[in-house]
Amino acid sequence: MLAEVGPPVEVHQYVLLIGVWAVAVVAPGPDTVVVLRQSIVGSRTSGLAAAAGIVVGIALWIVLAMAGVAALVSAHPALLPILQVLGGGFLVILGVSGLRAKPSRTAAAAHGRSFWIGLATNLANPKALVFFAAVFATLVPVTASLGERTAVFAILVTGEWLWFSMLAVFASSHGGWLSRKERPLNTAASLVIAALGGASILAGAATLSGVR
Repeated sequence: MLAEVGPPVEVHQYVLLIGVWAVAVVAPGPDTVVVLRQSIVGSRTSGLAAAAGIVVGIALWIVLAMAGVAALVSAHPALLPILQVLGGGFLVILGVSGLRAKPSRTAAAAHGRSFWIGLATNLANPKALVFFAAVFATLVPVTASLGERTAVFAILVTGEWLWFSMLAVFASSHGGWLSRKERPLNTAASLVIAALGGASILAGAATLSGVR
């Protein structure tokens, strides 16, 4: 017996998906700060490597959301805030390590570890899983074909790469005078990353206290 085929994803649903995703992508957050820092303190290559890591992280969240992992998280209310606290802890560590690094070592790290920094920074935000699950539940029918789901995946990942790669190119191209202020810029970026991590820890801890 053939599986029932539901209605296809309509054009307006793709348009809404792109619009919602565009707003989410350009909103400033840890990913944006990391790409800017790696591009200015390191180089264009470092910024693009960080962007690539972020895109891989997003791709993983999308696959998990499509696979229904968000339902597992919903069934265990304490899981998401625990992941949020752990992710926030990573961001705090990343920020503090940036504050403690010497300028020359910071640049070397930017060249050598940018991809992994970008990937880990993105994966430190488990709320992405909930976001994608909500978006898919609203705009992508459960009966969507494999081809349609692949198209959605390609649209989101491509949009993510375009934005962060352009950000890396722009920052590295127009950040010449900023690169001469490497130390204060790295300090500011590291403080922002640590602050975002601290906020994530507090939010996760508050949610955990409510769950209990």
